[in-house]
Amino acid sequence: MNNYNFKTYNELFSYISNTYDNKKFLNYLSNGQYKNISTNDFKNKIICLSLALKDLGIKKGDTVGIFANSSPFWLIFDFAIHEVGAISVPIFANISSVNLNFEIKDSKMKYMFIDSQERLKDIEEENSHLTFITHNFCIKEPNFYNFDEILVIGQQICDSKGFTSHKANEDEVFSIIYTSGNTGTPKGVMLSHKNIVSQLHDINTLINLEKSEIALSLLPLAHIFERTVMSYYLSRGISIYFVDDITNVSNLLKIVKPTIMTAVPRLLEKIFNKIKSNISQKPLISRLIASSAFKYALKESIDKNALLFKIYDKIVYSKLREIFGSRLQKLISGGAPLSKEIAQFFVNIGIPVYQGYGLTEFSPVISTNAPNANKVGSCGKILPSAKIKIDENKELLVRGPSLMKGYLNQEELTAKTIDKDGWLHTGDIASLDKDGYLYITSRAKEIFKTSTGEYVNAVAIEQKLSKNRYIEFAVVISQNRKYTTALLFVDIEKYEIAKKSNKSLTIEEYYNSSDIIKNISNYIENINKDLNQWEKIVNFKIITNDISIEGGELTPSMKICRNVIEEKYEEIINSMY
Repeated sequence: MNNYNFKTYNELFSYISNTYDNKKFLNYLSNGQYKNISTNDFKNKIICLSLALKDLGIKKGDTVGIFANSSPFWLIFDFAIHEVGAISVPIFANISSVNLNFEIKDSKMKYMFIDSQERLKDIEEENSHLTFITHNFCIKEPNFYNFDEILVIGQQICDSKGFTSHKANEDEVFSIIYTSGNTGTPKGVMLSHKNIVSQLHDINTLINLEKSEIALSLLPLAHIFERTVMSYYLSRGISIYFVDDITNVSNLLKIVKPTIMTAVPRLLEKIFNKIKSNISQKPLISRLIASSAFKYALKESIDKNALLFKIYDKIVYSKLREIFGSRLQKLISGGAPLSKEIAQFFVNIGIPVYQGYGLTEFSPVISTNAPNANKVGSCGKILPSAKIKIDENKELLVRGPSLMKGYLNQEELTAKTIDKDGWLHTGDIASLDKDGYLYITSRAKEIFKTSTGEYVNAVAIEQKLSKNRYIEFAVVISQNRKYTTALLFVDIEKYEIAKKSNKSLTIEEYYNSSDIIKNISNYIENINKDLNQWEKIVNFKIITNDISIEGGELTPSMKICRNVIEEKYEEIINSMY
């Protein structure tokens, strides 16, 4: 596209404002109906809000928190912050109160955009110096300003004094993104304008969206994966629809009928397992046909011109595509590894899944599959502006314009992570095939050494365990232990379904049933057949407690947080030895 040459987020705003005229640019749910914000409204709200924020005292270099659910107003506030020259600090809406207060203090936050009155009580007394801009609620007290009210003030300032955009330098810090990985301790990743904008230019060479595309956004904007992809959507002027609640996704897919969306593997795993479960409940003839079509779609290579495929496509696969609204052309998976089997299944039924790989420290995309370059099971090809090398320990190193400026307040950790030659040490074990596709075989920190000196690739085993229909998440234990065991976190939805026909049934009773325990035991026995002796699951415990991001057991991208789980379930783990 002409003039797609912006270098900062401020220039991106200018580019969007001057290039597009989309009446349904940003769309959000209000009383069950989608309301639209046009590109012109988007521009005007950002201008007015930035003037109002300046009037409140926000200045260049100030850190401003965005503690809200994803919505057009999240984006409008974010862009307005950058028009002042301030630094945005996104905070996950479901963050634990401990991490919330740590991030406020660590970033020296002065202002916060917040859309939940309920979460105000989680902000500790020593952080009461904050000035709040509230959305969806009003508090008539000092240091509280309502989003809609200050927009009006901004309009008045604009009418009397006009507006001048902040001229950002591309090396200025654009945002501080907190990431905990699976260590549990938040690290503030400092990203510059150049970091995120270089990603947009790279993605544009690979995907090149048409203006007619429709995106459905369901991942939190506080996650750098969704924020970068969202910035790309905005840069192409396409219509974006926001999900109000993750439990409403299946309904909204049918209403919005998106052509593009991003997802974390856990969502695809749940849909895959639901399809499998639904097939098993069909009448005999339908079950036999659907089951045969399901197995056919798991093949690594199928001929889509074959008569059998065409029959299955007409009577089975076309119905499965309707789950996604029937128009989906690009489904981008990131944030965690996606099983090759599940990716292959979706690709074969006509849902093109493009798996990528990245780290917050790289803004985040390092490699991705894309249209005309998709190798299922790989993480795709390296982004055009990135350079990689694989060292003698098979660890992946990367550098390029997307590389972070460093960790906030952690010079020592920054020096450990980025070496003197500018290479980011990812901590991931990787390989490249002859066609240039990247494969991540494991996390260096997730290869455990038993007390007898053998190595166990925990993630690979956990992925296999999680495919059982009763297991939501699995955590393999083997570090410094004499043998391998596992904690199995149950699928609570399965219990909820069973409870409908037996109101007095407890989750413990359901998961202690001999049929379910036998099913899981047999499943583990089958997995063990393909594992080395020291990797075999010798013992396991079924955990019926809920596992959540709020509780700290999961990262925002739905990866398990090992140290939190191992600490929380220490007694149960020790009982297996």
